[in-house]
Formats: sequence, C-alpha cells, structure tokens
Amino acid sequence: MILHIAKKEFTEALRDSRFRFSAILLLAMLLCALLASWHYYAQVSTEHLEAARTARSQWEGQAAKNPHSAAHFGTFAFKPVPVLSLIDNGLDKYMGVSVFLEGHKQNLAQYQQIADQNDLARFAELSPAFALIYLVPLLIVLMAFGVFSTEREQGTLQLALSQGVSPIQLGLGKIAGIWGLLLSLLVPVLGLGLFFLLQSDHQPDDLARYGLMVLVLLLYYGVFIHVSVAVSAWAKQSNVALISLLGFWAVSALLIPRLTANFSKQLYPVPSALAYQSQIKEALEKGVDGHNPFSERSKIFQDSLLEAHQVDSVHKLPFNYAGLIMQTGEEHETVVYAKAMKKLHDIYLDQLRVHQASAFCSPTILVKLLSMQLAKTDLLAHYEFAQQAEKYRVALVRDLNYDLKDNSKYGDWDYVPKDKDFFKKNIKFEYRPTPLGQTMPAAAPSLLFLFGWFGLSLGTALWSAKKITN
Repeated sequence: MILHIAKKEFTEALRDSRFRFSAILLLAMLLCALLASWHYYAQVSTEHLEAARTARSQWEGQAAKNPHSAAHFGTFAFKPVPVLSLIDNGLDKYMGVSVFLEGHKQNLAQYQQIADQNDLARFAELSPAFALIYLVPLLIVLMAFGVFSTEREQGTLQLALSQGVSPIQLGLGKIAGIWGLLLSLLVPVLGLGLFFLLQSDHQPDDLARYGLMVLVLLLYYGVFIHVSVAVSAWAKQSNVALISLLGFWAVSALLIPRLTANFSKQLYPVPSALAYQSQIKEALEKGVDGHNPFSERSKIFQDSLLEAHQVDSVHKLPFNYAGLIMQTGEEHETVVYAKAMKKLHDIYLDQLRVHQASAFCSPTILVKLLSMQLAKTDLLAHYEFAQQAEKYRVALVRDLNYDLKDNSKYGDWDYVPKDKDFFKKNIKFEYRPTPLGQTMPAAAPSLLFLFGWFGLSLGTALWSAKKITN
C-alpha cells in the first residue's frame, strides 16, 4: 500500500507543470554550478601548483648570499586547493591563498580571491553547495506543501481514509513519493560530482568524505521533507502550509545564520589589526632582539653565554655569536607570534561554537558546518595550513642561522655557503591535509545533532499524519 501511495505522489507531481518547471530549472542550475566549479577548481589548482613551483625555483636559484640575508629574501607557501572544494569552497576565497615566509616575522595568509570579485559574488555565489543547501529545500517545499492540504481541500483525503488506508501508511507513502522525486533529480548531479572527483588528483579519503557529504545532505533533505509533510497534515489550506514552510526555510537558511554571525562577533570580538600588532610589538620587546645586540635582554644573554664558555669576548666563542643570537631572537619571536596567533584563533573558535550551539533551531547551520569540514574548506583546515607553513618557516630559518653560526666567523657578513647547491638542499614545504580520522571527532557532534533533527522531524511527521481525521 505504501508503494502504491508513493507511486501516486510521484506520478501526480510529474504531471504538475509548476513542479516540472521548477525541477528543470533547479537541475539546470545544479549542473551549471557543478561544471563551472569544476572548471574553476582545475584552473585555480593549476595556478597554485605553478606558483609553488615558481617560488621554490626562485629560492633555489637565488644568488650566493649570507644565509640570514636569504631568510629576509623569503619564500612563499601556497595552500593546495582541496578537490572537494568543487562542491563546497567554504571559506577558501575569504582566507587567503599564500603565506610569505621570512625571518623574524609570522605573516598571515594573503590574496583573498573574493577581493577580486564584485559585490554580487560576495552576496551569493552560484556554487554546488549553495544550490544543494539553499535551493533544493525550496524545491522540497514546493513538492510537499500540498501532500495533505490539497487532498483535504479537494475532498480526496477523506475518501482515501475511508478505503482502509491507515494515516501512518498514508504519511509514509507520501514521504516515500517525495523521496523518489528528489532522488530522480539528485542522482545525476551527485553522480557527475563523483565522476569529477575520480578524474581529479584526489586524496585516499576524499571518496569517503564525498560519501559523508552526500549522507549529510540526504539527512538534511529528510528534515525538510518531514517538516513539510507535518505542516501539510496540520494546515487546513494549502496556501497556509506553503507560507508556513517558506517561513521555516527563511528562518533556518537566512535569518538564524545571519543573527548568529552578528551575535558571535559581538560576543567574541576580534581585535583590530592595530591592536593585534601593538600587542605583538610589546611582547617582542620583552625578549632577545637578534638584530640589536646592545638591547638589555641581548646583553644579559651575551653575558650568560660568555660566562658559560669562560671567555671575555664573543670573538673568542667557538662559533659565530651573530648566528646564535639571531636564532635565539628568532625563537623568542616564534613564541610571541604563536601565542598571538593562538589567541586570535581561539576567538574564532569561540565564534564557531556559537554557530554550533545555534544549530538546535537551524539545520542549515549544521549542514553548512559539516559540508565545509568534510570538504576541508573550513576555518580549522585553513588554520592547519597556517600552522604547517609556520613550522616550515621556523625550520628553514633555523637551518639558515645554524649554518651561519657553525660555518662562519663573527663579524664576517660577507660569508656565503661553500656548497653551491646549499639553497637547493634546504627543506621543501609539503602540506599534509588533515586525514578523515582526525576530522570526524570535530564533526561528530554536528552529525549526531543532524541525526537528531532527522529523527525528531520524522516522528513529528508520522504523529501529525496519525492525527488526520478528514
């Protein structure tokens, strides 16, 4: 009986010209968004790869020079483009694509791609994630708002109940029919997304991540299907059901995310760039300055070193004191920048927790957070890249300073490494993305919450169907 009801809903929806027009339009938008996103991914990933090769070539090909001068010459670390960004590019366009690595300073990622786009692109970008998360639920509302209310208005609902069909069977059949319609539209799109993924340079766990993204979306759509059926069961008129469901969509997808974003920024404000730099400058002055051997902290360090080696001049030390003090200053600066960056990152994490806490009244927030986490385009993925770039910078500058310390004499600023391939032998930056096993603990609470939304909405839909009498 449930299958017969589902088939009836499926057939009637296909005969509805409004549904056909909406479905064809959405399907075309999804396919165009996916094709455009694939083209963009292929182009940008190639650009990043070429830029990384160029940066390395410039580093290896620089003229012979003092190693510490090379540290100031610097190089770049480019963030690889995750393949699943072709589904959800998340925060990638807002967080910068590269970090300039130099001695004595930790820089933030620069060259945000969104800065090169117009205001319309900032407002709403037609990406696969935008269509899947925001537009597909609208189609579900159009499909499901009248499953009970229209039959009630036409008088066929009472006829169906009088023929021995239980309200629960009727509710399950209508839910199954809506699922059939939805999957007939989504399967080609999701299959094309899988095809693009297989054609790309994907990581071993990207297929599993894609499968989890599909699961998250299906749970999300289930929430809207169940809520739509429940509202249609209670509403006496179809227009009331439609307006109520459009209100639910607007609150969940637009209003609550915007309010949450504003509230999180007010609750955990980010310091201004001027205040951030001022705090760093104050902290730096409390340690050894590698470029000022006459500062108070540098003199204390020098005296302790001379006493330890039982000499009365830095010229008599068994190594180049300039290389050591610059490395000591570098280590102090590294600690200062790490603490400042962690403090800033903790503020962003606090803001993120506000978004997660608001998910009890907005499944859209849950899905957006999970989608970005699985696509490796969220805040944590960017922070992981920044941390790896900083670790590389620290290791590279340390090697340069130690070469100066161990292989040159104090005051010999004309020193250059004897090995002509010295810069070619310096360590290379290799970004290692976070494996899925480390992503899941952070994503698990949101995923469980989404399962809760699915179960609660299904129970509400069946309970509402059970209460139908006419």
